[in-house]
Amino acid sequence: MKRSLSAVILILAIFLGLNFQAAGTAKYTKDTGKKCKFCHTSVPAKGATDPLLNDDGKKFKDNNHQLNDEQKARQDS
Repeated sequence: MKRSLSAVILILAIFLGLNFQAAGTAKYTKDTGKKCKFCHTSVPAKGATDPLLNDDGKKFKDNNHQLNDEQKARQDS
């Protein structure tokens, strides 16, 4: 019984972790039309404290998580 409960908790934790990560990415893409690499040097590990931001990511963060006019006009590279 204890082993089954542990397995269920582990599966639930994995499912919830994957679900939240995907939702955040989908929301960002829908809201901005940009891919993750637009703001990040590489994809940060889940739970990482360093978001690995490039210059555009720092500007986005400093602008209350909104793209500025120049960023909106530029295509993803």
